[in-house]
Amino acid sequence: MEDQDEANLQVEKEEIIVEKEWVRIERLLAKKNNAACSMAIVEVDKLFREVLGIVSFGETVHEAIANASGMFSDMKGLMEGRKVYEDIVEVPGFLVDKNVAKHITAIYLQAILDMLGKDYEDKGYGKKFVNELVYFSELHPKLLRNLLVSVLVFLVGVWFLADTAPGQWMVGLAVGFTRFVLQWVWGLVLIVLVVLGIAIISWLFFEKRKNR
Repeated sequence: MEDQDEANLQVEKEEIIVEKEWVRIERLLAKKNNAACSMAIVEVDKLFREVLGIVSFGETVHEAIANASGMFSDMKGLMEGRKVYEDIVEVPGFLVDKNVAKHITAIYLQAILDMLGKDYEDKGYGKKFVNELVYFSELHPKLLRNLLVSVLVFLVGVWFLADTAPGQWMVGLAVGFTRFVLQWVWGLVLIVLVVLGIAIISWLFFEKRKNR
């Protein structure tokens, strides 16, 4: 019973690791170069093997996969993914493009979820934002800390100086800067929409003349 509880706890920990590592893999997939896309497959295979080591056993990865074959919903796809991974790490100069990388990592993700007993759930924008924030904080901890400290110092400074001329000047400066940024952003959006509208109208006009 204790062994089962320990195994369940380990699986729960792996769920957290999968969530965290998948953000890194998605960021690699978002890049346009084949080297990053190939690295995404290397990283997802590493994550797969980590989870596999908890739920199965074997002297080799292929043996562990065979021993856990009943868990996988797409065994053929998983073998395809492992072959691509092996080519990347063993064949000099072997790289894959973005489409192949997305396909293979999706197969790996499903295999990982199969082992964890989970179904894939598309994340909402809120959860994606939180994941990106966590990833950024781990990648640039000092920058995030300095940013938070600066905001805190500014707010405390305004609070202490609220009834003084310097405090009112700081508030006015912040409000003025915010208005300037918002006006600039909305102006840029308007220009883009106008240019886009002109481009669409021109394209429709020439298409209409071409079909005559």
